[in-house]
Amino acid sequence: MNHLKSFSIFLTIIAFLMSSCQCGRKKGHHIDLDGMHIELPDTLRVGMLNSPTTYFDYRGTPMGYDYELMSRFSKFYGLQFKVVVGGNIAEMIEWLDEGKIDIVASPVPVTAEFQDRALLCGPRNVSNQVLVQKTEPKDSIVADVTDLVGREVTVQNDSKYLYRMQNLNEEIGGGIKITPLSKDTISDDDLLSMVWKGAIALTVVDSDVAEAALSYYPGLDISVKISLDQYSRWAVSPNAKGIANALDRWFADEKDNISDVYSKYYRLSKLEFFESLPDGFEDLRTMTFANGKISPYDNIFKAAGKKYGLDWRLIAAIAYVESHFDADVKSWAGAMGIMQVMPRTATSHGYSPQEMMNPTKCVDVAVKTLADLNSIFENKISDPEERENFILASYNSGPGHVLDAIALAEKYGLDPQKWDDNVEAAAIMKSKPAYYRDPVVKNGYFRGKETINFVHKVQSAYSYFKDRT
Repeated sequence: MNHLKSFSIFLTIIAFLMSSCQCGRKKGHHIDLDGMHIELPDTLRVGMLNSPTTYFDYRGTPMGYDYELMSRFSKFYGLQFKVVVGGNIAEMIEWLDEGKIDIVASPVPVTAEFQDRALLCGPRNVSNQVLVQKTEPKDSIVADVTDLVGREVTVQNDSKYLYRMQNLNEEIGGGIKITPLSKDTISDDDLLSMVWKGAIALTVVDSDVAEAALSYYPGLDISVKISLDQYSRWAVSPNAKGIANALDRWFADEKDNISDVYSKYYRLSKLEFFESLPDGFEDLRTMTFANGKISPYDNIFKAAGKKYGLDWRLIAAIAYVESHFDADVKSWAGAMGIMQVMPRTATSHGYSPQEMMNPTKCVDVAVKTLADLNSIFENKISDPEERENFILASYNSGPGHVLDAIALAEKYGLDPQKWDDNVEAAAIMKSKPAYYRDPVVKNGYFRGKETINFVHKVQSAYSYFKDRT
């Protein structure tokens, strides 16, 4: 009997501790919606997928369509939020069940599977699978699925796109040539890029992925749907009706004011200046280099280089590739000035983001960043010339993604001390879910080919400048 009594006391203590753990979350925010009193925790635990449309790290700054909407919602109510990255939607629904998170701020399909276990709320999204093709030449455009007879469509192997194309082929009586490519080595973005470059004629991806890709790959047509609409929303626990009501009200009231977020991620061009530079740098050949001069900002580059022990021509090469020596340029993501410094980086070095339009201050932040990056990699990459590639890559992407690429290189038998064909190859791997969800990866999805392109072009410009000054 004493044993039973002791066990009962033990269970009571455990229940109290668990309750205390939950109650220990501060609930200091009170909201009244139509006379209904809602209490919210100070810090919301938000589950998100790491993906190019939901949540990702860009130059050391968290970004993403759903992430930015969550940021604005939290700011409106004076809340903080903490992102908890999930592997898939089903996993995050489990977290809601277990009380580990408060919100799933990623598109949760409106299906019976999830509706019975979560309260769907917040933004309403509609997606479907679409055919991707080039807008030119116009006489080859597929305007209807029946036009696919006799055409080749390249899709990921063992994917929902392959299965949909196979069903569609049966529905129209056959005649579509379906070419599957290995899912482990190719991503949606790879296929979109292949269509854009003309390597393949047609592919299929989800409409939200395709819309986001238009900002990277102008000139693609995604107007032909090949599947039914799939509706999705964010989700909370069925017991969290207060949070659901707050989300629904905020999105309804702010619908017109958040259209800029959609435009930022799905409309604004993501083609950074360096992507438009030709590999051969034909425009450099028009530069006279009179008296060893590269740009109007050489004195700033030289002073900063002397102060921090850097070759001023390397600084000039970065400025050339980042902005073509335009001190007034601002990127879609908010990078500013001649060195394209992100606001968070400027603030970390004691400047306001607006001060990055001042070339002297912008260059000062840039060279301090390069010095900081050298400190990170000097004990990891022994060869100074090789280390330069890692520093440049980190300047473009943030060091976290480069450290992830080093970890992947080590895991998959590549040389973690070499950039060309080794760590750069691992960086490319980070654009594919199988790799950016690998346990050794800490910073998630990464569009690695942009950084590889950046390193190549800076090194090419640097070599060109050194030969002529």
